Amino acid sequence: MEVEGKPDFEEARGRVEAWWRGEPTDRVPIKVCAPLKELSLPRPGPEDLASWWTDPDVVVPSLEAQVAATYWGGEAVPVLFPVRGGMVAVLAAYLGCPYHFTGTTTAWADPIISDWDDAPGLEFDPSNEWWRISAALLEAAAERAPGRYLVGLPDLNGPGEILARLRGTERLLYDLVENPEPLPPALARINLAWRRAFRECRDIISRHVPGSIFWMGIWSDQPAADLQCDFSCMISPGMFDELFLPGLMQQTEWVGRTIYHLDGPDAVRHTDSLLALPLLSGLQWVPGAGAPPMRQWTELLRHILEAGKLLYISCAPQEVGSLLEELPHRGLFLDTWCGTRREADLLLADVERRCR
Repeated sequence: MEVEGKPDFEEARGRVEAWWRGEPTDRVPIKVCAPLKELSLPRPGPEDLASWWTDPDVVVPSLEAQVAATYWGGEAVPVLFPVRGGMVAVLAAYLGCPYHFTGTTTAWADPIISDWDDAPGLEFDPSNEWWRISAALLEAAAERAPGRYLVGLPDLNGPGEILARLRGTERLLYDLVENPEPLPPALARINLAWRRAFRECRDIISRHVPGSIFWMGIWSDQPAADLQCDFSCMISPGMFDELFLPGLMQQTEWVGRTIYHLDGPDAVRHTDSLLALPLLSGLQWVPGAGAPPMRQWTELLRHILEAGKLLYISCAPQEVGSLLEELPHRGLFLDTWCGTRREADLLLADVERRCR
C-alpha cells in the first residue's frame, strides 16, 4: 500500500502491527511529526464558524493542507480527521444533545435529560442531523483519500462521558448517590449506540481506504478504538467497577483492538481494574494539565507494561532517551514532535541506536 508523503509506510505499518500483537520489534515504535513549512490558513469569523466545522468543501481542503505541510516520521502516518478533533464526544449529539461550537477548537453538547421519567430513548438514529453531517464529512474525505492519506474515526468517546453530557455532570454525580437505578440501563443503551456509530463510521471509511485509525493516530489493519471514561476521575473505584467497567468490557469484546485513555492523576486509582480486563489491548497515559512530565511517571508506566498490556504515551522529544532507558521496550509506543524534519530524523536515528 502506498501513501503520499510516507514512502516508508509499509515498514511503519509492519512495526505497528507487531506492536499490536505484542511481538518484539526492531525498535520501539515512535511517531515523530514536524512541520515541513509554515502553514497559514484563514480563520473563520462568527458567520463562517458552522461551515468551518461542518461543510466538507471547507473542512477537507483545509485538513489536506495540514497533512501536506507535516512530516510524518517513524510510525506517524498521514491521517485526516474530517470530523474535527474538537468535536469531542460527538455521540452525544447523535443521541439528541444540542451541539454548538465555541470557536475553532471546541464544540460542546447541552444536557437533555432533566427528568429520568421523561428521558429519551438513547438510540442511534441515522436521520439525526449531526450524524448526517458526520457521515457527509467522512464520505467526502474517504473518497479523496486513496493513495494520499488515511481517514480517522470521530471522537465518539465512552458511555460514561456521553451520559455525563446527556444528563449534566453535576446531576449525574447526585444520581450516583441519590437515584442510581436509571443509570445502568441508560449506559447499556448508550453503549449500543456507540457500537452502531462505530460500525457506521468504519463502513463509510473502509469503502475507500483500509485499516482503522482513531484520534490517537495509531494505525491498525483491524478494527481498533479508543475507550475512555474521564468522568471516573470524580468517583470511587467501587462505583467505577460497578457502573462503568461492564460497558468498557463489552467494548473490548466488540472491537478487537482497544486502547483506554487514562487521563490525569485522579484516574490512576482505576488502573488495576482496567488492567484486569482480559481483552483490553492497552492503555494511553496522559498526566493531565499541571501534572509532572511523563518521565516522572515511570513507576506507573512500568506497572502497565509489566501487567502485559500495551502502553502508548506522548512525551517531549527531550524525554525520549530517558524513557527508553527506564522502561521495558516491548509493548511501548511513543509519540512526540520536533521543530524541523532534520530534528525528527536525528531523533529517530537516536531511538534506533538506543534500541539495538
